[in-house]
Amino acid sequence: MGLDRVSVAGPAGRLSVVRTTGDRPGNPLLLIHPINSAAVVWADVAALLDRPVVALDLRGHGDSGQAGPFTVEEGYVPDVLAVLDTLGLDRVHLGGGSLGGTISVALAALHPRRVASVTTFGSTLGTGVPAEAIGAMVTELEAKGTAGYFADLVPAIVGRAHRDSARIREVMAEAVGTRPETVVADILHGAFGADIRHLAGKVAAAGIPVLAVAGDEDPTCPPAMSRELAEATGGTAAELAGTGHLPMLEETERVADLLRQHIASAGEGQP
Repeated sequence: MGLDRVSVAGPAGRLSVVRTTGDRPGNPLLLIHPINSAAVVWADVAALLDRPVVALDLRGHGDSGQAGPFTVEEGYVPDVLAVLDTLGLDRVHLGGGSLGGTISVALAALHPRRVASVTTFGSTLGTGVPAEAIGAMVTELEAKGTAGYFADLVPAIVGRAHRDSARIREVMAEAVGTRPETVVADILHGAFGADIRHLAGKVAAAGIPVLAVAGDEDPTCPPAMSRELAEATGGTAAELAGTGHLPMLEETERVADLLRQHIASAGEGQP
């Protein structure tokens, strides 16, 4: 399986997109990365799947443009729609990690005919992190720089068994990159200040199948947040033992299996 990279004109600038090559059957799966990472975190999962897979670098991330706003409804959802429209993808399955799952739920709520199913990993409807705590993150970011801040953070958010993984460190270093601290700070404010509880009921009303998966060692979005997301969207919650906040890198095969199973149970979701 190969991956190629294409550019899409997004509402705030260039969006960089990777996609599988070759002729694959079925509705595509679009994967949305956690904040302050990039599409590359999904590469190993994509290699294990047997349907078309697309993953984008959201605005402010990876090889995409760095203009905001870095908010769910005004920023990231329009980015994903631009990718769907430009690539001619009428209806997709969505998979999202952390805020990528939040974005997936929001997209399903606002544009239900475009979404066949949603699978989230370590996601939340809203973290409830207070402004002072976000400010402390930004202060630490400014002191350490982008690369240093995330090099220290990654071992603290994965499961205990994965803290010494060279593969996770390497992929996340590539995904984080060397973006300006000002951009990363704006992204942190937008992500930890996000709350989409007002949208969740629309997903349930549309009948879109949702699977909300959480690692039982996730300190950022613990299982209770996935249970709330599942209940509010009429979906199902599941846990991954010994896993933290980056299951697509920690338990790649299990994540691929969960995506495969949930998509199969949802069917192709034709309107």
